Amino acid sequence: MIDSLVLHDTTKEQLLRFIANPSHALLLSGPDGIGKSSVAEALVSTILNIEPGKLATYPHYSKVSAAPNASISIEAIRELQKFLQLKTIGTNPYRRAVLIEHAQGLTTEAQNAYLKLLEEPPADTLLVLTVDSPRSLLPTILSRLQTITITVPGEAALQQLFAASTKDKTVQTQAYFLSGGLPGLLSALLDDGQEHPLLQSVATAKEILQKSTFERLALVDGLSKQKNTVIGVLAALERIAQTGIQGATAKEDATRIKQWHRIRKSTLEARESIERSANAKLVLSDLFLQLP
Repeated sequence: MIDSLVLHDTTKEQLLRFIANPSHALLLSGPDGIGKSSVAEALVSTILNIEPGKLATYPHYSKVSAAPNASISIEAIRELQKFLQLKTIGTNPYRRAVLIEHAQGLTTEAQNAYLKLLEEPPADTLLVLTVDSPRSLLPTILSRLQTITITVPGEAALQQLFAASTKDKTVQTQAYFLSGGLPGLLSALLDDGQEHPLLQSVATAKEILQKSTFERLALVDGLSKQKNTVIGVLAALERIAQTGIQGATAKEDATRIKQWHRIRKSTLEARESIERSANAKLVLSDLFLQLP
């Protein structure tokens, strides 16, 4: 199951070592769009020794996931505590699994409740979390987790996605740069999918570039209220700029190359400022005034 995933060699090696000698609690860390959920479900299916397609209906599997910009409450963790009190059957050392996606959404109260599960995990249970950055979790939780960082695979590792796509080479190249090499997002772009959460960020970023300065500034107030959304849109803008650089370079258009480099630099600086907790409204206003 792990072999079917598009993975960096180092990530694959770490996952196979974990499968050979699993511990009770694992954290999968990596940016949105890299495929953490697919990795988690493949790993759980392998350790539980069940077919991936049957995982969702497996009675001893529970998944908790936060919607974009939403929190995971202490009530959700209390439900997991009840779930873990149920008995399992079978002889497999691991017969039950719990997956928490986007664990950065766990409130402080939920994290403290989850810590109790980590301190005394049921012997037959595998606890897996996915997160964008480990810094969003309490140190006491991190100290009880084995962490595997999902690294962005190289272009060569993505060839199986390109081979399975019916898109022409130009579209594939654009999708690669626009995805930043993130397998989950790349697959959605190549398949014309609409469900990947990052696609909305890409659509918003494209919309921003197409609007007038006045129209962009009208978007600032709404965008600035959602930090995670803003960061996602700015990351998408960076990838669009990188795609623009690649296209302008192919056409030897020096003016456009310079313009796209300026957009990418300004967007990167804006994203870094917001990640450092700068005033998002002021940062976005300044950025949108700089965009051509």
